[in-house]
Amino acid sequence: LALAAFAVAETTTTVGYFEPDWNIHIPYFASTAASVADINAVATTYHIGCLSGAPTTECDIKTPWTLIQGPETMSFTGVYGAWKTGEVNSVLATRDFKCSFTSYSLSASCSLSYKVTGTTNGLSYSTSTSTKGTFATDHVAYYELKVTGGESLYTAPQATKTPDGAAPPAARPLITAAPLGVAIAAALL
Repeated sequence: LALAAFAVAETTTTVGYFEPDWNIHIPYFASTAASVADINAVATTYHIGCLSGAPTTECDIKTPWTLIQGPETMSFTGVYGAWKTGEVNSVLATRDFKCSFTSYSLSASCSLSYKVTGTTNGLSYSTSTSTKGTFATDHVAYYELKVTGGESLYTAPQATKTPDGAAPPAARPLITAAPLGVAIAAALL
């Protein structure tokens, strides 16, 4: 998917996703939506971008982010404008995290890397961090993600096929009353 802006579809699907509680301040974007890029029995891949016409104050995604979620895995990779005020201050952030878990209702083991580069006050700026952690369910937030494209893949034959070399997910209990927050693709950001 080469588009970074998504139009709002006549009908919109909302899916839930989770994110561990990293204690890193990351900008919030409100005007985001996703498109289903790929799906199989193990995971669904979403490309997340700005809604068409969204001001950069609400969304500054130049290249779609990738969110992959399945019954035993979750990952996110995204680059976005962390802050920008004219030509002097322009900073890009790259965020990458991966989680694995037995089920949504048990703890998740995750890794995170976060890198920021650019200029601030006319000077080069760069910082990065990485960490690993295990998160109990009370330290995992649940959010909603608007899906405005590719929904036909949910019912495509490939949605039930296991990719070569991957074991099909085992049946596991899922949290059915998990709190869903504000439409966010944003706490991801």
